[in-house]
Amino acid sequence: MQSKKEFIAEAISSYNSMPAETNDLYKKYTVDIQLDPASPETADINACESRIERLSRAVTDKTKIKFDAIISEHTTKSFRDNVKIIRAEDADADMLSSKLFKSNDDKLAAFSNAYSKYFIIVDLPEGKEESLNLLFINCACLPVQVMVRTGSRSKLGMFELYLSDSDSNGTMSVLHEVRVGKDSRVELDALHNEGTGSNVVNLCKSVIADCGSFSSNFIYAGGSTTKAKSIIDSQGVGSSAEVCELAFGNSEQKFDLTTYMTNSKPRSHAKLESGAVLDGKAHCILKGFAKVEKGTKGCFSRITERGILLSRDAHVDALPDMAIDYSNEVKATHSAATSPLDPEHLFYLESRGMDEPQARKTLITSFLAKYISNIGNGVAHEAAMSVMLEKLESGRFGSMPDMAARGVWISR
Repeated sequence: MQSKKEFIAEAISSYNSMPAETNDLYKKYTVDIQLDPASPETADINACESRIERLSRAVTDKTKIKFDAIISEHTTKSFRDNVKIIRAEDADADMLSSKLFKSNDDKLAAFSNAYSKYFIIVDLPEGKEESLNLLFINCACLPVQVMVRTGSRSKLGMFELYLSDSDSNGTMSVLHEVRVGKDSRVELDALHNEGTGSNVVNLCKSVIADCGSFSSNFIYAGGSTTKAKSIIDSQGVGSSAEVCELAFGNSEQKFDLTTYMTNSKPRSHAKLESGAVLDGKAHCILKGFAKVEKGTKGCFSRITERGILLSRDAHVDALPDMAIDYSNEVKATHSAATSPLDPEHLFYLESRGMDEPQARKTLITSFLAKYISNIGNGVAHEAAMSVMLEKLESGRFGSMPDMAARGVWISR
């Protein structure tokens, strides 16, 4: 077993030596991201904490969400016994050695293992049901890890909201490790709305036991550059995994979203839905890969990637791919499509009395709603749509707008 010192040394070495992309298929399609593990010296930490306090109160007032934990660079608060926040220097060797993300697996995971400030531990006992809301506020550099484990026959819903204290350059890095117990259900919803200067990293690795279910909804609206990677293994008989990711970019925002899904056992299900709406000179890469292993009779695997371009300079690279090692009584499919708004659809809405801006907004909103409707948490659902509407109407992002989605119909 490695000591904590050895673990960190290996992580730093891996981060410094590994290439940005190790997969030969995707090396041509990758977005570079600059991560600075060192936070600049803060002249007045008390003033920073005061700003965080005001921002967290403002978010709570606007969303009416009761947050169970608030995590920022200089201060953390947990209001629930089953949400434990551990400073990185207090993490023990046993916890580090049992991690799903190994430092030599991925450069971004190595960064998180080397430089994380906090570990947020959520451990749900057998047969329990829980709903949690977490608020993350980045000042300059906030690398954290969220470790989730559920016992059998339990149910967990988690909503994570990510904001920035300012538009100055910074890094928001979060690494999720989720272990779903037998007959358990976990839903992870994350809304990223960091400021214009933030670099955003979102990693997620999940293993799912027999008849367990894991669903994740990652919504990206903020940040300058976003790199995300999900590795989902339906390794239990009858297990189910659903990943939904949506990027809404403008200006020169960049998104690099990668998801690997594996069907490891019979009757397992794995589904990925990726979407992007881009304006200005925004660029998004959607990389979905699914693997159907041998002996997975009755399994189902699907990748769907869709993009809408609102300007001539916006660009989407949609790259769905599959590897099927077992083709007897399995269902597997993948597809991709990218286009501007359909002029016939615009004409139809205008012929029914809408002007062009209203027709465009209706079509864009309906596309966004298709992905946001996967969020099971009603408040998170409304918060995500409010952020998207604010960005659609004003082009701004980085702060929490007033909740403005109550009049928007979204199918569930």
